[in-house]
Amino acid sequence: MGWCWCAMAYYGFQGCGACAFFGSTTHAHGGTTMRIIFSVLLILGLVQTTVSVRAEPQDVTVTAVMKGSTTISGQKIEYPKTDKAEMASVLVEIQPGKENGRHMHAVPTYVHVLEGTMTVEFEDGARQTFQAGSGFLEVVNTVHSAKNLGEVPLRLLVVFVGEEGKPNLIRPEKHQASDAAQ
Repeated sequence: MGWCWCAMAYYGFQGCGACAFFGSTTHAHGGTTMRIIFSVLLILGLVQTTVSVRAEPQDVTVTAVMKGSTTISGQKIEYPKTDKAEMASVLVEIQPGKENGRHMHAVPTYVHVLEGTMTVEFEDGARQTFQAGSGFLEVVNTVHSAKNLGEVPLRLLVVFVGEEGKPNLIRPEKHQASDAAQ
């Protein structure tokens, strides 16, 4: 009497084509061994498939750019205390030799330098420089200016964590008056 090792024997089918091919005329029924072997082979197949899928090269790469809880001047980040929170983002382009003017932010602001080199200049003349690909948290309630001292356009992505109906960028009064006079 021949033994059938096919899946049909596991389910109790008679007259399996695979059995006839291998010369068996009778399935081995009622055997716990057959069910165990089939289950083990099934599990091994699934494990192999899972391992193969996970071993494939990834199509997505995640690169950390910035993680922080303080601004570039060391201030602790504080989120607006409001029930009308709003996030906004803008793309800024500053031509070589130009700046965006004196301003400040009352809310946490993330800046990502897409192209060029950004120089942040503070009221006291201190400067910090950021290259393309870098990100940072801008100062809060501190007057500063973004300058492009390079030879190529400066492109920035700026993300504000603010409040609906409130400005994300504030110009000092003195600067607004000089803008109006020009």
